[in-house]
Amino acid sequence: MTCFLQHEQHILLLRRRSKVGSYQGKWAGVSGYLEEGEDPPQRAKIEIEEEVGLSSAQASLVRSGESLRAFDEQKGTVWIIHPFLFEVRKAEIRLDWEHTESKWIAPDELSSYETVPKLKEAFERVRWDLQAAASRLSSALRSVEELAKDRVRGASSLGRSSIDVLTEVARASTANSTSELFSNLLSVTVELRKAQPSMATIRNLTGRLLQEIAIAGQGAESIGEFRKVAALLAQKAKSDAEESAENAARNSAHIMTEVGVVLTHSYSSTVRKALELRGKSGRGLTVYVTESSPGLEGKQLAKDLIEIGVPVRLVADSAVDSIISDIDLALVGADSVLADGSVINKIGTKKIAALAKEREIPFCVVCESSKFSTVDFLGEPVQLADTLFDHTPSAYVSKIVTESGSMETREVEAQIKKMLSQLYP
Repeated sequence: MTCFLQHEQHILLLRRRSKVGSYQGKWAGVSGYLEEGEDPPQRAKIEIEEEVGLSSAQASLVRSGESLRAFDEQKGTVWIIHPFLFEVRKAEIRLDWEHTESKWIAPDELSSYETVPKLKEAFERVRWDLQAAASRLSSALRSVEELAKDRVRGASSLGRSSIDVLTEVARASTANSTSELFSNLLSVTVELRKAQPSMATIRNLTGRLLQEIAIAGQGAESIGEFRKVAALLAQKAKSDAEESAENAARNSAHIMTEVGVVLTHSYSSTVRKALELRGKSGRGLTVYVTESSPGLEGKQLAKDLIEIGVPVRLVADSAVDSIISDIDLALVGADSVLADGSVINKIGTKKIAALAKEREIPFCVVCESSKFSTVDFLGEPVQLADTLFDHTPSAYVSKIVTESGSMETREVEAQIKKMLSQLYP
C-alpha cells in the first residue's frame, strides 16, 4: 500500500533509511504492508500517522486508485500496490525512524528520483480521476464496448484494434496538456484491459505502447509534439505486432515440412497463414478443421483455406475422436499462454490436446509472444471471458511456436519476466 500526500500541487517523497528491510536509500511515499483481511483505507490512515505524524483530521482522502502489481526481478518478488491520494493542510510533517529526509516536489519531477519500484505508475493511478477521464472519451469507450462484444475476430486482430483505439484517443482528445493527454490514454487502457480478460495480447500490446509513450513523451515540448510521438509509436506498435504474427506463422510452417495431415480448431489468422505457407511448399498437405461450435469459426477457416488451394476436410467437433488417429500434428492458436505454458483458447481445445497426448501425436500452439499472459505470474486470478474458452494444461502441449521460434512450455515464465520490464503495469 502506498499513500501520496498532496499539498498545494506538490507531493511528498520520503527517503528510506539504510536500516529498513528493503529499498534502502530509495524515495517512496508513505507505505506499509497489509495484513490479510485488513481494510486498506484504514491501514493508510494508520501509516500516515506513524510515518509523518499527521492525524486523520489533517489528511483527507482524495481518491483511491486501482491496485497494480509490480515484479521486482532482483528480489524475485511480486508487490501488490494499493495507491491512495490524500490532501494535507500543512506541509509540516514529523519523520519516523524509517526515513532520513523528505521533499515536497512537483508531480512531473517524480521520474527524476530513484524510487521504489513503480512509484510513478502508482501515483498516476491516483493523480487523475481515471473514470472521469474515460467518461469524457465517449467515442473511444464505444470502441472498447465493441471490442468487448467481439466474438468473431481472434486475439491477434483484437490486440491490434486496441492499438487503434489508443491512436484515436491521442488524435481526438481535447486535453490541454501532455499530462492530461497521458491520463486519457491511461484511462482508456484500463478499460481495454477489462474488455477481453482472457486475451493477454490486449494487455501486453497496450502496456508496451503506453510504456513507450510515457518514456518518449517526457521530452515533448508541447501537446502537439506529444500527440505526434504517440501516433508514431502506435503506428510502429501495430506494424511490429503484424510482423510478429507473420514470423510466428513462418516458424510454424517450418515445423510442418514432413507433416501430411494437420488438425486445427477454431479460427487463428496465424494458423491460417502457417497452413498457407506450408501448402505452398509443394509437398502434399491435408487439413482437418473442426467446425468449432458454437461460433462455427472453423467453417470460415475451411472456406479461407480452400480459396488459397489448401485441401480441407471440415469435421464436426464430436467427430474428433474418430479422426484423431489419422493426423500427424494438431496445430492451434491461442488467446493466452500462461506462465506454466498452459493455454487458454476456444472451448474444445483441451479435448483435442488430451486425445493427441494419448496417441503421442504432437500438439503445438502457434502465437506471438504478446499472447504470453503476465496475469497469473503476478498472482492475479485468470479469467475466462465466458464459457466459449477452456484451459489446456501444459502437460498436453508439445511445443509453443512464436516469432522467435519454438520453445518448451517451461521456457514461458522466463520470457514473461523479461516482458514485464517493458510493460506499463
